[in-house]
Amino acid sequence: QVQTLMAYSAGNGQKLYAIAATTNSVYDVTTAGAVGAAKVTGLSNAIWEYINITTAGGNYLYAVNGVDKPILFDGTTWNRIDGASTPAITGVTTTSLSNIALFKNRVWFIEKDTLRAWYLPTSSVGGAAQVLDMSSIARYGGHLVDLDTWTIDAGYGVDDNLVFITSTGEVIVWRG
Repeated sequence: QVQTLMAYSAGNGQKLYAIAATTNSVYDVTTAGAVGAAKVTGLSNAIWEYINITTAGGNYLYAVNGVDKPILFDGTTWNRIDGASTPAITGVTTTSLSNIALFKNRVWFIEKDTLRAWYLPTSSVGGAAQVLDMSSIARYGGHLVDLDTWTIDAGYGVDDNLVFITSTGEVIVWRG
């Protein structure tokens, strides 16, 4: 049983990966037919959030689940990201990153069971993570459960926003 499908896109190169609940492993399912050996094994679950990001260093698929270290695919190699990996994310415990989004050339994460969001330096897949704490904004408390981008045109041109949703139903819209 597949619980997550992740599409990797790098110019003309595209791949499709599946995370199976029976093995908690990542498989390349780009082509029809028999599925080969797992590309990543030993995951805690098969429910992951992911993004694609292109930087000067290449094209990446970045995925998090709030339990395991984030996984980063560069088109060839899968890496588990922590404070000592290459690339590394410092300033936050990477196993607590439960959601991911790309907003204004930055990778954003939610820290599991908190009202904190973290972001990386511009056009980067690693580095010192900075925090945006929603504790003083979220009037009803709870914790962040989702973040996503929202592009609207209210008559003054296109505006990009980052949207945070809390466990108590609040929606916080941030322009950055």
